[in-house]
Amino acid sequence: MHGRQMRFALFLLGCALVLGVAALAWALGPGVSEAQQDTMQNCPQAGRWSIAVWGGPDGTETGQALATCGAVPVAAAYYLDPQTQGWSYWFAGRPELITLTTLDNMQGVIALGGAAVPTPAVTPTPMPTLTPTASPTPTAIPVGTWTGVWETTYGNMELSQSDGSVTGTYEVDQGSIEGTVQGNKLIGTWSEGKDAGEFEFTLSPDGNSFIGRWRDDSSGDWTEWTGTRVA
Repeated sequence: MHGRQMRFALFLLGCALVLGVAALAWALGPGVSEAQQDTMQNCPQAGRWSIAVWGGPDGTETGQALATCGAVPVAAAYYLDPQTQGWSYWFAGRPELITLTTLDNMQGVIALGGAAVPTPAVTPTPMPTLTPTASPTPTAIPVGTWTGVWETTYGNMELSQSDGSVTGTYEVDQGSIEGTVQGNKLIGTWSEGKDAGEFEFTLSPDGNSFIGRWRDDSSGDWTEWTGTRVA
């Protein structure tokens, strides 16, 4: 996972973001009604990415602006400064990692949709108590396990957890990882042929996404690595 590859990938992503935001802002700007003001436009779907644009006052706190996406909360957002070419980012529930603190009107970000907020259930009318018939308990993935298939920054990743150890593979350069579970964190090493380094993942409370970072060897600069469970 060489620095040149990462810089090239970030350059392409930045170009796409700048062009996408400009086009979206041009399309949304003239047609935003009074009812649509002070909201994020083009919010992402659950587990998907989109280029979302803030339609409200300059200097609005980022979390407040993203919260207007409603039923599908935003899990993470990234912004590329067109002048400095530097990235800033925002993660739900992780204030210590946030560098994207405010948004201006018509400012666009790359946003990742989190899990949809469930609709409150209507309280049913009480019925006479009946003796229930025993039925098999369905098998479910326990919250907190890393076992499963994840859509990540570096392609789909398949993980398998056995007690406190986790192994897996991911698409980029046929990479593989090995790690140890420490609470809600997974800490270990990645390898891609002759290249290798360290990673740290933090699992979300519902067990369906993670935020994390990786670096070359054990002394390089950290880079973000996020993922969403798909199976």
